[in-house]
Amino acid sequence: MEKWAAQELQYADLGDTRRKKRLISIVENLASQHSTIVLYASGNLAAASATYDFGNSPYFHPSDIIAAQAKSTVERIK
Repeated sequence: MEKWAAQELQYADLGDTRRKKRLISIVENLASQHSTIVLYASGNLAAASATYDFGNSPYFHPSDIIAAQAKSTVERIK
């Protein structure tokens, strides 16, 4: 799962490499436990809260993540 998430989000520009690493980590975690809620997938309340905080970050917009995934899709089908 890790390799997939890193490849899928390789073009993500969230303004800081730490944010990109965190995004990949969140995606890996949620994808590996896709049939559960964020709280359970995160493992504990603090990690779940951090996941929600990441999603509400003022430093990037969700469309930045979607654009990165779209670019990866385009590159795959070339």
